[in-house]
Amino acid sequence: MPLRKISRLEQDFIDLIYKLAEISNMELTEYVVKFGFEDVDSFLTGLFKVDLTGLRDGQKIKRQVLLKWHPEAKMRSCFRECYKREVVFYKQIMPKFLDIQNDFKNIEGLKIKFPNCIYASSEYDKETVATLVLADTGFRLRNRLDKPDVDHVALVMKNLAKLHALSFALEKTNPKDFEEITLLCHKDVQYSNPGSAPKSMRSYYDASVDLVLDPVAKNKLRKVAPEILNILYRCVQADPHSAICHGDCWNNNMLFKYKGSKPVDVIFFDYQLTRYASPVTDISYYLYMSTDGDFLQQHYDLIIEIYYGTLSAVLRQCDLDVNNVYPRNIFEKHLKDYSVLGLIEALVSMMIITAPYEEAIKMTEMKYELEDQEIYENGYQIRNEHADRVNGIVSDFFQRNYSLDALISK
Repeated sequence: MPLRKISRLEQDFIDLIYKLAEISNMELTEYVVKFGFEDVDSFLTGLFKVDLTGLRDGQKIKRQVLLKWHPEAKMRSCFRECYKREVVFYKQIMPKFLDIQNDFKNIEGLKIKFPNCIYASSEYDKETVATLVLADTGFRLRNRLDKPDVDHVALVMKNLAKLHALSFALEKTNPKDFEEITLLCHKDVQYSNPGSAPKSMRSYYDASVDLVLDPVAKNKLRKVAPEILNILYRCVQADPHSAICHGDCWNNNMLFKYKGSKPVDVIFFDYQLTRYASPVTDISYYLYMSTDGDFLQQHYDLIIEIYYGTLSAVLRQCDLDVNNVYPRNIFEKHLKDYSVLGLIEALVSMMIITAPYEEAIKMTEMKYELEDQEIYENGYQIRNEHADRVNGIVSDFFQRNYSLDALISK
């Protein structure tokens, strides 16, 4: 995301900067605020990089903070529930997961890393999340338009498995705490109610479906179009094999660490859509939003095995058997029934995630702010990559005989 220095700041924001310095145990002497962050290809406003310089015990120290804070009341209102959920993750969920990793002495390769959140508040009209910048630790963003490869995708799937395994472990070892967490996450941030999809959401979906070349697949997708919000609602309802999920796991919400040109680690951020749902909602969301048809045709089965093998290994470290926690037959059934979430999300978002940065910003703002406006009214052009990605994931979905409507047909 392009950086832009800010010359004038609201007093609330300045107060927040001094609070961050106090939390960092520094006497603030200088700060620089930039809108955006070069390591995050964000499509939304409200993201700032803050360079803090100050003194601690007479020594000069510096800290770089990634700050999520919306100055506009309208945008704060739009993202209020997102802030609340991310605060729940950093204050209630993450500490429990870290305790499990420490208590069971998980080997390093089976541990998941989380952002270092130094401040999170859901106080009304002061919603804020602040994490330390990870660039100094060697993590960086991968271009969302780069072709997917097994090394990157396998890392993501392993870490999704680690995240889900910690959820299963917490449920088994500390059911009281786990129940409290699930109550905090029982209402989905995006899809808390069934009904008709907003006009803009339906318009994005239809634009992608119009590009589908297979007439049978296109007809099926058009047939369920009036039900897409109901399908998503059903996908995020809890069942006996649900887990704490990231909820928005795609290329723009993760940073990779490299050894030479090879990715060796990944860290997820933006936990603002954390949900309690089938693990497959995370898996399908990532694969359909961040890979393409060629990759899925060649490597899908391998990637699924990597996920399930990692899940088994982490559970074993926690003295649990995957066959008792998330049996393979249940997992396979979830893949068939819940992968539709990833497909619909990708069809709705594909025009945005394949667009150049400035256009993606405009379309995202319209998606959130102008729910009753159709995209074609704004003159956006369909790109070849949009069409190619849509046809690739649709083809893969139907070749696997996955279901569009199993959950709403029950």
